Amino acid sequence: MNRPLRSGILGAAVLALSALAALSALAAPTVAGAAPAKPTVSPSTTAGSAAPTILARADIAFLSGDPWHPSGPLEVKVVNHGEAAAKGFFVLRLPQNADLTAGGGCRAGGGATRTWVCGGAELPAGGDRTYRLTVTSSAAQPVFGVAEWGSVAGQDATGRADRPTDFRINWPDPTTLRLRAAAGPVVDGAATIRVLVTNTGTFDIGGYSLNVATPDGVRVTAPGCSDSGRMNGVGCEILRERRLADGATDSFDVRVAATGGTKSVRLWLAPTNRYTNQDTSVTLRLTGGGSGGGEATTAPPADPTPPATTAPATPAPEATELPRTGTTTVAYGLIGVSLLTLGGGLLLLRRRLQRD
Repeated sequence: MNRPLRSGILGAAVLALSALAALSALAAPTVAGAAPAKPTVSPSTTAGSAAPTILARADIAFLSGDPWHPSGPLEVKVVNHGEAAAKGFFVLRLPQNADLTAGGGCRAGGGATRTWVCGGAELPAGGDRTYRLTVTSSAAQPVFGVAEWGSVAGQDATGRADRPTDFRINWPDPTTLRLRAAAGPVVDGAATIRVLVTNTGTFDIGGYSLNVATPDGVRVTAPGCSDSGRMNGVGCEILRERRLADGATDSFDVRVAATGGTKSVRLWLAPTNRYTNQDTSVTLRLTGGGSGGGEATTAPPADPTPPATTAPATPAPEATELPRTGTTTVAYGLIGVSLLTLGGGLLLLRRRLQRD
């Protein structure tokens, strides 16, 4: 009688252990062996050639100042990683809309377009030197809110160079700038216009231009107002190359000579494609007595420029699905079957014992 009982219990235990083993196999996560990454070999360090010892890196360049042709500093650091002193050069490449205007002792390099070879100072082993250059926008029309890329590469006296490293050049961003002005009376053929320009944007700007359209009989005498050719002969431009913080106001006087009775003078901020607000233009009346009030108007198309094309945004990478490591439905099913079998076996053994 005990032998059948023991056999039944043993069989049920074997089934339960099998179910648990299957459960463990299903619950354990499958870890795929990662393939070893293949190292990337620099073109300068291929077999048969020594690794370069002169390396160069450049910081980001922010262009500002003259809104028509903004410029900015570019710092390039040249490092000698060799075990002996050596002359450290670097090769500079700029994009189509940027040009090099000063610094670094640069010269045109190898006949390649927009490429310069710069530097050349003696560097001790492990030593470095930083060169300060000036990069200027060479775009035919002013552009805003765009970024382009240049590159630098370290080079030794033999011409052996490291592979180029990219750096970014940022053009000024679009912003908001408010213009207000009031004209005093014409006295002895002269009048003074008080100008207030407020930076209503969220960041500092490095400069702007004020256009003054003058009719016959009116001429700007101060400050310096240049005929750049962009006004088509109807006035001149006052360039304000000064940093203006967000919320700050630039105030100054424009003096004009006026003859021949009442005249109208129009002022507006330029380049017009930079500003996203409407209060960038004022029309004033110059009279022989009293004060001429300023009336806000829409900025005239004195410098039509197609809007700058910004680089398309890089789509965000898709989230990687994590492996499932929990107990599955199949595992629960196997456990249920095992328990059902164990219960059935015990019930049969009990009936046999009752018959015996």
